[in-house]
Amino acid sequence: MTTFEEFSRMSLEQLRAAFVAGKCDPVEVMEMTFAQIAKVNPQIRALYDLQTDAALQAAQEARSRYRNHRPSGALDGMPVTLKDSVQAHGMRWHHGSAAHGTGVLGVKDSPPAERLKAAGAIIIGKCAMPDYGMSSSGVSSFHGIVRNPWGMGWSTGGSSAGAGASLAAGIGVMSVGSDIAGSVRLPASHCGLASLKPTQGMIAHTPASDVRSAGPMVRQAADLELLLRVLGGVHQDDRFSVPITEPTSDNPWREMRVAAYTDFGFGAPVQRPVLDVFARAQKALAHIVGEVLQPAVPYDFDAYLPINQSLQLRGWREYIGAAPEHREQTPRALIDWFSEAGDWGAEHIARFEHGIAAGVAQTVALFDGVDFLLTPVMPMVNFPATELGPDPHMPLRQSTFCAPFNQSGHPAVSICAGHDLHGLPVGVQIVGRRFDDLRLLRLATLLEQALWPEGRPINYWPLQPVQA
Repeated sequence: MTTFEEFSRMSLEQLRAAFVAGKCDPVEVMEMTFAQIAKVNPQIRALYDLQTDAALQAAQEARSRYRNHRPSGALDGMPVTLKDSVQAHGMRWHHGSAAHGTGVLGVKDSPPAERLKAAGAIIIGKCAMPDYGMSSSGVSSFHGIVRNPWGMGWSTGGSSAGAGASLAAGIGVMSVGSDIAGSVRLPASHCGLASLKPTQGMIAHTPASDVRSAGPMVRQAADLELLLRVLGGVHQDDRFSVPITEPTSDNPWREMRVAAYTDFGFGAPVQRPVLDVFARAQKALAHIVGEVLQPAVPYDFDAYLPINQSLQLRGWREYIGAAPEHREQTPRALIDWFSEAGDWGAEHIARFEHGIAAGVAQTVALFDGVDFLLTPVMPMVNFPATELGPDPHMPLRQSTFCAPFNQSGHPAVSICAGHDLHGLPVGVQIVGRRFDDLRLLRLATLLEQALWPEGRPINYWPLQPVQA
């Protein structure tokens, strides 16, 4: 018999080995998972559309396959979740907002859902997210406020908020989120997890996008490579999808060149607790790769401002596309932020698109003579759970270090590198060259292991009552 805590500390490979050896089985794990959901979800509000009966039936079928020594795939029998915005057959899409009424019932699996099912994973429910995915919080007019198990008064980050909260509470083995400006990396940092925003297109998603990526979120970085191999590759439904690229170099890590940045020359100053954790991560990384370079500030303008305007336009378009009788349920602060986009003409849009292109050019230049980058995930540790973000005028402003790599298409990983004096997790981001995702994931795993040689601390039993 495996305990819930033992299960939640297992890697995917360890869990599969336990299933194969009969040390635990998918039914046992599924029952523990739904018991934990019943215990904590009313408090953290992370999950909805739970598939209890179907998941338990699928777990029984997986148990039979293991007993007959015929598991169906790399994730056979494992409980997983999907972000609200990731479509799945028979499950509801709300995009986090009461503006969409009763939501939309999925009639087709998105590529991530399709590939999880093909690997034998059991989708147990959907994860809450903020309205339109347009804030870095867990505040939703449809789902309510998602709470962080590390401190119920603190934000989960967003927009993959429910994924962050549920995994931090030990629920499931992974979740598929999506990331347009940091939306898997921010909640990973807030909730003490690891996540991947892949090279644009390496994990197919719908609707196709040149800036938004689907990405896995997990409790430990060692699981990310397996999940990239499950989720990744070309898919006919995503015209931007690309194949997984195997590393072309087997150079030793100590020949890798890494640049560390705690300042891009724009955005809020990085707070001292984040700098302290970052210094710890930089020191650990230097033991792996040798010298970590510290170049000059790379940007000559605030490259986030045109990105912010592109997000305003995206939010405005979704708002005016919602039914008039529902759309005023959108949080007023979001409407105030993006409504000015309703007056923009072609010339204004062309100006911010030019600014985005200039930012991409300067982001690409970060890799001149460098293999990887190390940055904070965001400049602060956390903010109150009831707020859309620390800057009420730009609800994704703290994605200074994340959003540029959505525009440039580079892969980026967030891992937990330490905690502040409140015990709240603090993440760091490692960024790789485009199509170098596998080496990036291996480096992130090495760094996480160096930072936590005894294994990542987990202190969410019971839920922490810390208030913001």
